[in-house]
Amino acid sequence: MTWRDIAHKDINDAGRSKSIWLLVGILLALSLGYAYAHQYLGEETFAGFVNGLAGVIALVLPLLAIMLGYKAVVHERTSGSLLLTLSLPHNRRDLAVGTFVGRAVVLLVPTLVALVLAGGLGAILYGTEGVARYPWFLFATALFGLSFVGIAVGLSMSTTRDRWITFGALGGYLLLVNFWGLLHTVTLLILHRFDTSVLLPQNLPEWSYLYRLLEPGQAYYRLVELGFDGQRASLYLRESAPFYVDWWMAGLLLVLWAGIPMLVGYRRFVAGDL
Repeated sequence: MTWRDIAHKDINDAGRSKSIWLLVGILLALSLGYAYAHQYLGEETFAGFVNGLAGVIALVLPLLAIMLGYKAVVHERTSGSLLLTLSLPHNRRDLAVGTFVGRAVVLLVPTLVALVLAGGLGAILYGTEGVARYPWFLFATALFGLSFVGIAVGLSMSTTRDRWITFGALGGYLLLVNFWGLLHTVTLLILHRFDTSVLLPQNLPEWSYLYRLLEPGQAYYRLVELGFDGQRASLYLRESAPFYVDWWMAGLLLVLWAGIPMLVGYRRFVAGDL
């Protein structure tokens, strides 16, 4: 038995969970609802629809990923079922990888199905120009979702204290989705003695572009921009922007957001008692 068996069990358990079906319903409602509502909210083109949909995904998908993953391992540790799992021919690495893969599949399958349906409705309502690039949007969204699955599962492996994990999940979402831009602004103001002119795009120091791109949502927008020109990633397209805030850096950062929390959480998991 390997990590594949653990992932398979995770997926099967999810299929019997009412909360997962609720997740499917939420994703379908939001995606199809936005596809219809976009005609009242933005430019009635397929590219405009995709950029608007990316804004919705950037808020909702991290929350769903964290909800799916932040208690994935700690729940089994505190309930005692982890001892049974590891009494079989599994090791902790199998559990970590299998849990990550299982939760990723549970998140991404309904997400991508919902987005494919929304893309079809968007093509009907706003035209087909740009539809051929829609798979790139799906890929960028999948990578974005994986980054938060890695954060959540890594957090779940890091401790057995349920309260700390809950606070970490909430704090991680607020920081990485809501407050990173504010942190970026405050950092610049402190380093430049509250000279507000440094906040103008033409005055930003080069390092601050990468600092801003570290936010997973910004990296996601930068990836989406490669296929669909929009305003969400316009900061990184300025002539003053350094070469390394290109789409490939955005992809690399999302991979690191998935991998580093998993590695840190796994090391703590291996070192700790069950």
